[in-house]
Amino acid sequence: MSVKDDVLEYLELNRGTAVSGGALAARLSVSRNAVFKAVCQLKDAGYVIESSRGGYALSASDNTLSEFVICKFLAENKYNIHLYNEIPSTNTALKEMAEHGAPEWTVAVADHQTAGRGRLGRTFVSPAGTGIYTSVLLRPEIPLEKVTLITVAAAVAAVRSIEKHSKKNAEIKWVNDVYVDEKKVSGILTEASFDAELSKISYAVVGVGINVAAPRGGFTGDAKGIAGALFDTATAELRAAILGDFLNFFSEYYENGLDCAIDFYRKKQYLVGRRAEISRGGESTVVDVLGVDENCALVVKYPDGKTERITSGDVSVHAERDR
Repeated sequence: MSVKDDVLEYLELNRGTAVSGGALAARLSVSRNAVFKAVCQLKDAGYVIESSRGGYALSASDNTLSEFVICKFLAENKYNIHLYNEIPSTNTALKEMAEHGAPEWTVAVADHQTAGRGRLGRTFVSPAGTGIYTSVLLRPEIPLEKVTLITVAAAVAAVRSIEKHSKKNAEIKWVNDVYVDEKKVSGILTEASFDAELSKISYAVVGVGINVAAPRGGFTGDAKGIAGALFDTATAELRAAILGDFLNFFSEYYENGLDCAIDFYRKKQYLVGRRAEISRGGESTVVDVLGVDENCALVVKYPDGKTERITSGDVSVHAERDR
C-alpha cells in the first residue's frame, strides 16, 4: 500500500481521535513530511480530516468510502478495488481497464457518478455520499446464451444484501431493477464484449447502483416518484457493508454456477400478478404477468388470452397488483 493508504487505514482505526504527525511517521516508518503530503492527498480526495495541535483526525462525520472499510466486509481477498471520489460512470471506467487487460474481479467504486447509466440509455441518479455505485469486471467462460444470467445473479445478490442490512422485503422487477416498498432502490447494467473470431465473451462488466439513502431534498427529475431509498442516512460503514455483502453473494453464484441464482430470482419477482405495459419496437402492449420461467423469460398473457415468453423489451407497471 502507499503512504496515503497506510495513513488512511490508521486514521480509520482511530476515527474521531487526533493522531500526531510524529506518531504516524514513526508507526509507518516514513518522514513527517510524507505524512503531511499523504494527509493533503486524502483531503483532496474528499476525506474530512481535521488538523489540530494534537495531530490529524478523520472526522466522525466523514462519509467517504475507503478500501480499508470495504475490505472489512469481504469474505475473500481477491478484489482489485479502484475508488473514485467522482467519475462519469464506473462501467465506462471499468470497460477501459478491461480493454487494457485488467484482471477478473477488478472493481470500480464511486462516491458520485456524473453520468451514471441504466438500460436503454437511461440515466441512473448517483448523488454523492448516499449510495453504492460499483462495477465488477468478469472474464467468464460461459456460452453466449448464458450472459443474461450475470444480470440475474447480480440482481439476486443485490436483493440478498439489501434484505440482510435493511430487514425489508426486496423484489426484482424483470429484468434488472430492485424494488422495496413500491420504489426502485437498485438498478443493474451488464455490458459485454464479444470476440467474434473465437465466438466467446472477452469480458463482461456488471454495474450496480443502490440507493442507500435519498439525496438532500429528495430525488428529482426522472427519478422523482419512482426512486426510493433504504435508510434515512447512509454512513460510509453502512454503504461498505452492503457493498461487501453484494460482492460476497455475487461471487458465490459466479463461482458455483450462475444457474444457482435462477430459483431465487423467480421467487422474488415484483411484476407477477400485475398488469404491465411492454414496449418493443416503438409499440406498447398491456399484458398480465403470469411469472418468470426456468430460463428467466417473462411469461405474459394478452387480453385475447394468448400467452408468450418475453426475452427482451421495456416493462413498466400498468396497474395495481391484483392478487
